Amino acid sequence: MGYSKLNYEDYIENIDYWKGLGVELPKWADIISEMGYKGISAVDFYEDIFNGDLEPDRLPEDYRSGEYGAIALELIPNKNKNSRKKLIGRRVTVTDGNERLLNLIDSTEHFCMMSSISYAGLHRTAENARYLYAMVFEIDNLDEKNNNGIYELFYSFERKVHPNPRPTYIVCSGTGVHLYYVFERPIPLWKNVVEKLNKCRQELVPRLWSTYVSKAEKQYESVYQGFRIVGTRAKKKGVYAMAFQTGEKVSIEYINSFMEEENRILGYYKSYMTLEEAKELYPEWYKRRIENNKGKNHYNRHQGIYYNWVKKIDTMAKDGHRYNCLEALCALGVQCNIPPEQMEKDCRYFLERFEQLTQREDNHFTEYDVICALRTYEQASQQAYERNVDVISLKTGIKLQRAKRNGRKQKDHLVVMNKMKEVKKLLGEGIKEGRPIKANIVTKWRLAHPNGKKTDCIRETGLDKKTVYKWWNIADDDSTKRLISYAKALKKV
Repeated sequence: MGYSKLNYEDYIENIDYWKGLGVELPKWADIISEMGYKGISAVDFYEDIFNGDLEPDRLPEDYRSGEYGAIALELIPNKNKNSRKKLIGRRVTVTDGNERLLNLIDSTEHFCMMSSISYAGLHRTAENARYLYAMVFEIDNLDEKNNNGIYELFYSFERKVHPNPRPTYIVCSGTGVHLYYVFERPIPLWKNVVEKLNKCRQELVPRLWSTYVSKAEKQYESVYQGFRIVGTRAKKKGVYAMAFQTGEKVSIEYINSFMEEENRILGYYKSYMTLEEAKELYPEWYKRRIENNKGKNHYNRHQGIYYNWVKKIDTMAKDGHRYNCLEALCALGVQCNIPPEQMEKDCRYFLERFEQLTQREDNHFTEYDVICALRTYEQASQQAYERNVDVISLKTGIKLQRAKRNGRKQKDHLVVMNKMKEVKKLLGEGIKEGRPIKANIVTKWRLAHPNGKKTDCIRETGLDKKTVYKWWNIADDDSTKRLISYAKALKKV
């Protein structure tokens, strides 16, 4: 069982009782308390985050649109012996008052996680995400030498030069900590806001997770990432996640004051444009999305891209990035139309392969990681198609490069490259197909010597007289001239 009402002060006051139950403090709890910060129970922690903003507790058949609940996930053993999945996720809807969440905490001995997000519907998808109540950062494996890691982290909130934003709460989760920046009012998770939030995270992660704090590989989770629930067990038996209040609630303006201008979060207020106004201003969008009820357009990619990523993560994945590597593979499985049986086969392979990369006893790659990654494939949502190369590189630790198009859009670039291929075929530059090689020799010589004579071409190229005469006039062909002119123009682009 977990402990929804346990805080640090209660533990110290009744230490013999808690030790008798086999309950231990997580790392860093003593030091954070010595700094003067008070512990907070799960009851008060989640009440402060959601602040009575979730939907009322209703029966499923009484669901009402426009009301949003949070979603907790409990990982439990799979009783189906015929299934390859050893663990399955049990979903718990968190409603106003958090009663279901607190019951889960007090009754479970399993791994539990939750994001500080409210959702419309039953699934934790990006499409269903509505409001973000807290932005959370994980820092793993803090430097234990003289407790430098935890001291450096708190120093970064106080220093006068380039300070880091102070979190509202810090949760001791086992060997690491989770930093909660709880918003004064929740942030709507529209696409443009999510993009800015993720850019904000990309800037803050290396600042919070500096080498002075932890030398472990940095982890760049998305804004949707769930974290261990306060009051539930950590990886080590007998240890439970414990929270401390370390600051006040924050505003977007406060976070922006620490950010580079290009990464600041803007445009997070609701638009009050009516559908009638949208119909007049954006008629094509209105017809496609409202009248025809069509979703966002997406494209399918060649399966070779998927198998290329399989090779990359097989040889380049590292401990600390394994889950993100596998989740990216599942997203490519959606984009490339990979069959379900192949997808599961590859995930099972990487379950064993990634477990071999484990460097710490408390950080094994488990069945649960595979289940979470496969959710991206099984849901096949629009989020699987919307992947940014730079973000993937950060989260997976594998350097990727964008396709070079010289500033052109993909459609225009394909036209240019196809025309260039035609030119190369004409000139015989590494292209085997096309006209005979001797015809190309004559053509190239004529282009280099526009006033040259046949006898000069025979002498300089060493070709037979009949061959030169046969292919002499090919350079006068109109299509050839157009291609050459186009090739010259391309050099100026």
